[in-house]
Amino acid sequence: MLSKNQHLTRQMDLIPLEVLDTPINIIGAGAIGSFTALALTKMGFNNLVVFDDDTIDVENMNCQFFRFKDIGKSKVNALQELIEDFTNHKIEIIPTKWDNIPMEGITICAVDSMSVRKQVFERFYKQVNDSKLIIDPRMGAETAMLFAYNPMSISEGNSYSKSLYSDDEAVQERCTAKSTVYCALGLSSMICTLVKNFVVDNKYKKQTLFDVTSFDMV
Repeated sequence: MLSKNQHLTRQMDLIPLEVLDTPINIIGAGAIGSFTALALTKMGFNNLVVFDDDTIDVENMNCQFFRFKDIGKSKVNALQELIEDFTNHKIEIIPTKWDNIPMEGITICAVDSMSVRKQVFERFYKQVNDSKLIIDPRMGAETAMLFAYNPMSISEGNSYSKSLYSDDEAVQERCTAKSTVYCALGLSSMICTLVKNFVVDNKYKKQTLFDVTSFDMV
């Protein structure tokens, strides 16, 4: 019979067991959120909460961690079931939109709405709370951006705020060139690396731009 953490043996020198109960909140269970939740749970993080009120549609099959038989189901319910099958751990899910719910630890804003990103920023920036890090991944079909900031740092918050704009100002990509699984997987990998660096007190980049076609990273 396997011991509790035997499956984590090959990473223990990189991710100590004592950091694995870090609270992690993922707002959004789409392309970025679904694969990030799977990867973080595979890494042993056991205190995840995923928020999403959406259901799975056929258009989600190209780049989200769902099965064709999941079409029509709640995203978070299907994700909870899949992650338990893959990791033997049942994540916590909240099948509603995030609505200024207090959160602690790390928050990953895996949404396609600038208005939600603004809400998260306004909810946590310079407010007394237990939130330690906000991660904001943004994905196109073949480009990605990743922002991270400490909500209690005025300099980091001011720098991040310059990246915010309205949904009306967002670039509207063609419906046939909006998302790819290889971009989602690459961005999810970068998020997980950032989380790992943060919890073990390593340096992490506050802003990363990535073009998956040329492998250019800034």
